[in-house]
Amino acid sequence: MVSPLPRAVALLVAALSVAAVWGLAAGGALAHELGPFQVYGTFQRGGAFRLDVKVDQEHLVAAQMGGPARLTRYGRIRGLSGPVEAVFGRYLSDLADSLTVAFDGTPVTPTFTMDPDPESLGSGGGGAPVRATMRVEGWIPGGAHAFTLASSLPVRSFPLVLRCEGDESSTWRWVEGGATSPAYALVAGVVPPPRGEVARRCFAAGFARVLPHGPAALLAVAAIFLLARRPGAALAALATLALGQGLGLTLALRGTVAARPVTLEPLLALAVAGLAAAGLVMPLARPAAGDGRRRPRWFGRPWPLRLAAPSLLAVMVILGALLGLGFAGAVPGGGAAAATQPIPPLLPAAAAGFAMGAAAAELAMMAAAFALVGLPYRDRPWYRGRVVVPACCLIALVGLYWSLSGLLP
Repeated sequence: MVSPLPRAVALLVAALSVAAVWGLAAGGALAHELGPFQVYGTFQRGGAFRLDVKVDQEHLVAAQMGGPARLTRYGRIRGLSGPVEAVFGRYLSDLADSLTVAFDGTPVTPTFTMDPDPESLGSGGGGAPVRATMRVEGWIPGGAHAFTLASSLPVRSFPLVLRCEGDESSTWRWVEGGATSPAYALVAGVVPPPRGEVARRCFAAGFARVLPHGPAALLAVAAIFLLARRPGAALAALATLALGQGLGLTLALRGTVAARPVTLEPLLALAVAGLAAAGLVMPLARPAAGDGRRRPRWFGRPWPLRLAAPSLLAVMVILGALLGLGFAGAVPGGGAAAATQPIPPLLPAAAAGFAMGAAAAELAMMAAAFALVGLPYRDRPWYRGRVVVPACCLIALVGLYWSLSGLLP
């Protein structure tokens, strides 16, 4: 009589053998069916996406290989040179041209860069690379819901593996050559807000950055109010200041100018102090006809008002640019929750909203100053001696103190 235990062991061994053979066959078939390239994509919390397109020489024919690379419809492939270009340049150019990256059915323009990690290249006989990885990177449009990818290359199919940052699971699917992949739903954590929402939030941030959290901007507006005397001149000065702020903010956000706080803050404080000092010697607007006031004098001679106004406006452009450079750090742009942060494609909306918010706060303060002080008292004989001169001196002293102590908030 045969014991049941050896029979069970034999059956188990046979089953494992069949499973191993089946797994090897399936693995070989899968490796064979991977095709000439594979795509692994990640959607990041900062609003960016990255596709790693891996190419293996084993799956290419001789006619597809070789170099050099050519200019694609997206531009040149960055970092493609040397042995990698000599082996894969032609195919990578064709592959880049064939790809269409789209969100909600609307194509976007990504950048193509070779993976700089040498380990991703491998090496074949004679030191020639046998593998290469091309990175396709870009930004998710605001408010997007779904992602699709298509390749027009005449391949049977290619694997597309997608995941969202923070999600441990990934989606694996096969995409036929010439067809568009099924829509991949994006999670809320990786999708930036729409353009209008970014502008609205940045408008509120810009307003709060000046009123009440911008002492330098508030003192600059106060100095302009004391200098201008007339609403028309004050509005022109504020417009000039806002123009400078927009210029400085744009240069800072684009990375054209990188001003360190240790340099920017003393310059800004000195500019505010200089503007306040100008209010002691010259007005931005002419005195009203028949009001009996004399023109301000400079070293015993009347100040040439026609030359004073343009020079003061130039100073205000510079002051506004310094303020704009300082505002750049307050524009939401990365860090915490991506759903509340603008990203580079939304940067124009973010910068415009922030600049408009700051200008609105400055205009509100100027209107309040004229309503409470300027219009009721500006024609009184004591106004300059009791209001303009002491206030200008105080602002100038505060600016000098900030510039020397580095205590600008």
